[in-house]
Amino acid sequence: MLVNPSDLVAKAKATITECSVSDAHGCIASDTLLIDIREPAEYTRGHIPGALHLPRGLLEFDLHNLVERARIDMNVPHEEQPIVLYCGTGGRSSLAAKTAEDLGYKNVKSMAGGIVAWAQAGLPIDCPE
Repeated sequence: MLVNPSDLVAKAKATITECSVSDAHGCIASDTLLIDIREPAEYTRGHIPGALHLPRGLLEFDLHNLVERARIDMNVPHEEQPIVLYCGTGGRSSLAAKTAEDLGYKNVKSMAGGIVAWAQAGLPIDCPE
């Protein structure tokens, strides 16, 4: 039986933790890794200040390396590293959060509403010139 993409996202959302835009904003000055999982062209058009970029298609292959390079508190085990993932509206980041959990990460969240909700909240976006 074929599965509708929105059903797949709903299934992922039922098992992962989501956070609000406000919660994600509060993580910016912490040791939480904020990761934009959109495609490179989307990231280039504008992203959350300080966000790391790791396209969804490379997540399984590069997440461990990104966490190793970017983590701030070396006393926190890799699998406990706080991570917030975001995309355009929250679908891809929900799937990515499920994947990150499957890879062994225990402190992963998907930002509900994605960068669209972030922009609607009037929060800053870095737009390269």
